[in-house]
Amino acid sequence: MANSVKTNPLVLDSTGVALTGPVSIKAILFTAADGSTLVLSDASGNAICTLETDAGDLNPTITVPGGIKIDGLTVTTIDAGVAYVYLK
Repeated sequence: MANSVKTNPLVLDSTGVALTGPVSIKAILFTAADGSTLVLSDASGNAICTLETDAGDLNPTITVPGGIKIDGLTVTTIDAGVAYVYLK
């Protein structure tokens, strides 16, 4: 399945550039099997989010009150599963 970047939330399941230009993120939900890793980066390669699943939490979530503004969004690592990125 390919990344879906024309929706809110973005639905990401593949590595690569998801968005270019300014992005404002308010939450990220990662749904995957035990032991999976998600790393999201900005256009400069700076990791902005790393989420890992384990048996106790197969749906880790980050919520950013007020949102976080970054330049570009890249899926650097996604071992399995789907990331839902909610835009502000």
